[in-house]
Amino acid sequence: MFIEVKLGLAVMFFVWMLTRSLYKKATWLQLTIVGLQIFSVLLLIELSITHYFPEFLEAKWFIGVFFAAVFVIAAAKERYLSNSEKQREIN
Repeated sequence: MFIEVKLGLAVMFFVWMLTRSLYKKATWLQLTIVGLQIFSVLLLIELSITHYFPEFLEAKWFIGVFFAAVFVIAAAKERYLSNSEKQREIN
């Protein structure tokens, strides 16, 4: 029962972090959001694989690194779009 509560909270935290936008935010806030997004996906993977899919324990870190890379690439895209729009506003 307790694992279902922890997993439910991890899913809610993950979904909430997916809705956070980095667009036109300060650098420190962008880094904080990306860090929390990566933490949320690693927590979700840890809880779900450890308790429900133990046959994937060896691939747990590979899966986590893949999803973390997705968040980092998405953050880099948002940062690039924010900077290019700021440049257009200046010009």
